[in-house]
Amino acid sequence: MFPNQRAAEIAVDTVKAWLAETGSQMKVVFNVYKDLDLEIYSELLQ
Repeated sequence: MFPNQRAAEIAVDTVKAWLAETGSQMKVVFNVYKDLDLEIYSELLQ
């Protein structure tokens, strides 16, 4: 029952930090199952 918003924040921050640290051009896909999660990730990735 971990909060969706916080989980998304951790995931996005972790990926952004890793990409910046490594200079990788890797494409990362966040696969979500709920419309709420899609909204959260869309907002965080803008």
